[in-house]
Amino acid sequence: METDEELMDAVREGSEAAYGTLFERHRAALYGYALRMTRHPESADDVFQETFLRVHRARATWSSHEGSFRSWLFRIATNTVRDRARQAARRPEVLGDAWEPFFHPHHLQRIELERALGELPESLREAFVLTVVLGMDHNEVAAALSISPDNARARVSRARVRLRELLEVS
Repeated sequence: METDEELMDAVREGSEAAYGTLFERHRAALYGYALRMTRHPESADDVFQETFLRVHRARATWSSHEGSFRSWLFRIATNTVRDRARQAARRPEVLGDAWEPFFHPHHLQRIELERALGELPESLREAFVLTVVLGMDHNEVAAALSISPDNARARVSRARVRLRELLEVS
């Protein structure tokens, strides 16, 4: 099985099959990250598609010497989320309340966690989702967010404290 970095090197050389493999390998995690960051399925779809489009466009600039493909992918995703947030701030839209038809008791805890996660400041939410939900280590998170590993660790810690506070109030 080829590593992500080997596949991305093949993508840089023009391999659409390698691009498809990377897409399949990372689509669930990337979509989950986009959804947790945007909190709207339509926006998450846009971020997801834009991220993979940016990966394809930037394939010539890829270098495995800069770190892991996964960190690079999530740095692109994070920048895409931030770009969309800046664009939305310049032209606000009225969005109806999004609702999900989850009324079963076993979904309530997850709904509360997702709600609390949405209340975190973006910088804490990014670090928390990348570390806890996607399982990245602090070095990968640091590379994805262009911060130091110590800053990544601190953000995750602050996010955990804040989430506990938010979930206790509920």
